[in-house]
Amino acid sequence: MSNGGAVMRTRPDQPACRLVLVRHAAAEGEGRFQGQADAQLSAEGRRQLPALGRKLRRYKITIAYASDLRRARSTAAFAARRLGVRLEIRRGLREIDFGRWQGLCWEQILEQSPRLARLWAKRFYARRIPGGERFGQFKKRIQRELRAIAAANPAQNVLVVTHAGVIRVALAGALGMPDRNLFRLTVDPCGLSVVDHFRYGVVVRCVND
Repeated sequence: MSNGGAVMRTRPDQPACRLVLVRHAAAEGEGRFQGQADAQLSAEGRRQLPALGRKLRRYKITIAYASDLRRARSTAAFAARRLGVRLEIRRGLREIDFGRWQGLCWEQILEQSPRLARLWAKRFYARRIPGGERFGQFKKRIQRELRAIAAANPAQNVLVVTHAGVIRVALAGALGMPDRNLFRLTVDPCGLSVVDHFRYGVVVRCVND
């Protein structure tokens, strides 16, 4: 479902910033807990970029933002060149830090930490991975970043290239979903979601297009 083009408004004094949230293209090590590991795009990911560029044409993007991790930065650089807009890199748009689990697949994690892995799978929002970022801190970081971007770009369509966890947090917050249901949201490589930020609330226009 999508509603591209011009920014929607509810009242003349309430301009929206439309955030076009895009997960980076497929990266090396796909399927592992990448977190803040700085993986580069895979061959498959590079092949996905032209289709993403075509998909973004329906939005009148005026500026692009991206996480500083290479997989997001490379995806955003391609899109920004195609759209002819400036790209700003923001470290605060990084994925959650998975600590000791970073770079591992789920089977390896189960083998190394079976009890913690099962507890985390049930209540990831309340369980900190050793050496990793607390979910509550991650959530606050993302909400702060997106609010700042929206506030800086009233009545504009803004591209934000980031990570699956970041987009899930943004969508769940906009939809009023509890944290425990975050993984009910699919966020594919190059998947596109749209959230309009108004002065007094948000509206989800598109999910994982």
